[in-house]
Parts: sequence; C-alpha cells; structure tokens
Amino acid sequence: MPSRSLVLGAAGFLGLNLVDALVARGELPRCAHRATTNTLPLRRRELPRLPRVIVDVRDPRSLVAAMGDIDVVYHVAGHYPRDARAPAASLARALTELDAILDAAATARVPRLVYVSSTATVAPSARGPSTEADVYPPGTDLAALGVYHTVKIALERRALAESRLDVPILCPGACIGAWDLRVGTSALIVQTALGADPPHPDGWVNLVDVRDVADLLVVLGTHPSPPRRTLVSALDLRLHDLLTLLAARYGTRPPSPPLTPQAAIALADAEEARVHGTPHRARLAREIVDLVLHAHPIDARLARSLLGRAPRSLDDALDTFDAFARRLHILPAAPAPSSAARL
Repeated sequence: MPSRSLVLGAAGFLGLNLVDALVARGELPRCAHRATTNTLPLRRRELPRLPRVIVDVRDPRSLVAAMGDIDVVYHVAGHYPRDARAPAASLARALTELDAILDAAATARVPRLVYVSSTATVAPSARGPSTEADVYPPGTDLAALGVYHTVKIALERRALAESRLDVPILCPGACIGAWDLRVGTSALIVQTALGADPPHPDGWVNLVDVRDVADLLVVLGTHPSPPRRTLVSALDLRLHDLLTLLAARYGTRPPSPPLTPQAAIALADAEEARVHGTPHRARLAREIVDLVLHAHPIDARLARSLLGRAPRSLDDALDTFDAFARRLHILPAAPAPSSAARL
C-alpha cells in the first residue's frame, strides 16, 4: 500500500517534480505550500485532484495539522539564503523554521522526514571525490565559505542531530529540468542561451537532473532502512567548461574567460548591493560564486545504487528544460540543437 506522504514546498521547482514522481507510483501526496505561493502549476496536476494545505512555519498548529496521519514528510522547502549581507538573520530564520518543522513532525508522530540539503555541505576529500562521510568538522570557519554554506551546513547538522524520528538526508547538486519557475539554478543556462555571456568564476559544478533527485527522494521515503546521508551528482564539470558546451549547444558566442575568485566575489557583492530592495536580480549572485569556488567532485555511487540505474544525462536534462522554458517563453522558440552541439 502506498505510504501517506506530505510534501512541504510542493509548488516549488523540486516540489513539483517530487509530486510528479509520487503520483507516478500511485500516491496522491498531500501538497503543502505557503499562502502567497503561486499554485497554478500544482493545480494543473489535479487529475486526480491532489489534496492541498496551506502551512505557515510561524504557526506550529498549521504544521501539526498538515502532518496528521502522515507516514513520511518530504521537506523540500528549506530556507534559501539569498542576502549575503545578513548572515545572522539568515541563519536564525533557517534554524527556527527547521526546528518548527521537526517539532511538528515529532508532535504529529510522523515516523520519517526526508530532508533535502545541498552538496554545499560536502567537505573536500584528500582521497579523491567526496563521499557521504565527508562533512565539515566542528571548528571549521564557516564564514569563510559564505552565508549559503553556513546556513546549509548548520541546517544539515541540526537534521543529523534529530533523534525523535527518522531523518534521511539527500544532498543534491545543481538541479536542471522543468518547473524552475524562478529561473534559479537555470539562470546561467538562460543567460548563455540568450547570448548574454554571464560573468562567472572558475570552479566545479555538480549537475543532476531534477527528476533523478525526485526519484531518489521517493526511494529514501519508502526504503525500509535508508542511509542517513546520500549525495547525488550526475556530472561534475568546471563551470567555464559547462558554459563553453552550452554556448555550442545554443549557437551563441563562447564565454569570456572566468573571473578570478577575488574579482568574482567583488562583482557579486557589488551586484547584490545594487539590486537590494529592488525586484531586479544580480548579474552574478554571491551564493553562486561561493558554491562554485568551494565545490569539488562528488562520488555518487550510493545514489546510483539506490536508484538502481545510471542517472539521466545532461543532454536529457537540458532537453527537458528547453521544452519547458520555450513553452513558458523563458527562451524563444527555436529548432532543436544540432547533434554536433550535444554534450
């Protein structure tokens, strides 16, 4: 019998793909979202109708009510720290929200909560590609890694310390695919496809099809004895190499040389100051700079074993994103890329 599941953040990029993965296996997950969230993409999946519930992490009662009679909670709505200039406020908000969710799950007697972390929490390894065993030890100067890393590492430590319920953790790389409505992870793809030549540092990026991440979450939610921590990346590339391949795919000019770390940080900080308090986006976000500069290759053999197959290719992920982005006019209509530009 399918488990009774709740998806926190069901109307987001990963949440929508997770809902699709759960429905594909015969479940009708309870879909939780904030009152202000755009739920149109979620409502369009209502054949059959998906149960939806509004939650507010500032209201523990709404969380407990949403988790009633639930076997597994998928927490794909962790705080994303976008303002690098407010580290203390970002960290306090992130931990307060996670504490509220874990407390509610314990109160509602939920057996398992699957928590989505990030490869930003994965420490480098002297042995080669990093594995599930590689974590930043206590005493690490997290501030030197940036606000995004500080917040995500603190949240994962809190999740690992939870003892009232089972909390398997998935650490995905940069997700690519359909339903990235805010064009977050996909921003560099869109900029390159439009010929904008985005400024960028050089460093590693860990790439994965968002559908594989959704499938792995379902595995962790239903596995009789899931691993406590699982890393997932389908392809590790230098960012400049990725942009070069994307430019060939979309027929745009090759990227300019990468910025030095110091220049990338300075530009990102200046851009965040420029757009602060406006609806505009920075040309280069500080969390992207930090992610690239502190990333390293990932050993994802455990994820492949759990999936029971190889991950989808980058071409497959990009084809899916292209179809979605062109349908929503994020990218202009265009013929399919030539075989010579396949990655």
